[in-house]
Amino acid sequence: MIVERKLGTDDQSLVWVETLVEQDADRQKLQQAYGLTDEILTYVTDENERSHYDRDEYLNTQLFVLHVPVVIDEVAQRSITRPITLLLKGNRVFTITTKRTQWVNELLEEKLKRETITDTNQFVLISFFILFDQFIGPIRRINAEQNRLDRQLNQSPDNKDLIALSNLQQSLAYFVSATRNNTMMVINLDNTPFGKQLSDKNRELLMDAVIEARQTSEMTATEADVVDRISSTFNNVLNNNLNDTMKFLTIWSLVLTIPTIVTGFYGMNVKLPIANSPISWIFTIAITVGFMVGIAQYLRHRHFW
Repeated sequence: MIVERKLGTDDQSLVWVETLVEQDADRQKLQQAYGLTDEILTYVTDENERSHYDRDEYLNTQLFVLHVPVVIDEVAQRSITRPITLLLKGNRVFTITTKRTQWVNELLEEKLKRETITDTNQFVLISFFILFDQFIGPIRRINAEQNRLDRQLNQSPDNKDLIALSNLQQSLAYFVSATRNNTMMVINLDNTPFGKQLSDKNRELLMDAVIEARQTSEMTATEADVVDRISSTFNNVLNNNLNDTMKFLTIWSLVLTIPTIVTGFYGMNVKLPIANSPISWIFTIAITVGFMVGIAQYLRHRHFW
């Protein structure tokens, strides 16, 4: 799906090309109508592409790849990140997305209604700020879930809580990498041909985008650190519970072997005190209980429980 939209005033002839690359027909149209090469299209649709800037002097294009959050399961707080591409070519700016990131075009369309776009560089820089800001919402939701799990830690953590914590860690692993790479990309723009030819107004927009990128990166790193600490505490609590259970079973297995030992002696053909007495069974029970209590007290005194 390819949609053209006018930017700025009529005499500026600025065009925004919203592109959702789903089928081969979309790729063919981009090649035939806009002169984009197959190499560029393969490049911009790679889901594993890292955030970066690239300039092609021969084709007169400037390409920006950045990562945006993609929610997989809102209830379970499972998210990943996927790259989207902004491409400058002449008086056109392309936003190239896939099915998972098509919300980017809808978001930019809504947000940019409030802006007066005077050039394609301004469009790119405002888009950076808007897209970097999209990490804030998921991070806040992760923070709320993290607080819930932290409270649960003081009660009775179970497997469901551990799975929820694992989902948070996986999401934050994507976010930490994406926000760090986004930040590096936008900071390095100042030393590129794109950054060197910016107007004073657009340079201010670049600084705003840098500040927003750093903020999201720091928030994500802090949240990831907190979740890792909670996970470590969860593991320690569960390990301690397991140790307590194993200690309890070990102690009782020792104590419960005593009746077997005592009755085993009296069951053999060996002459023992009062073995032939009518009350020998009481004596046997007394010896058994005495040994059991004695060993239990000894283990308690040695802080085995």
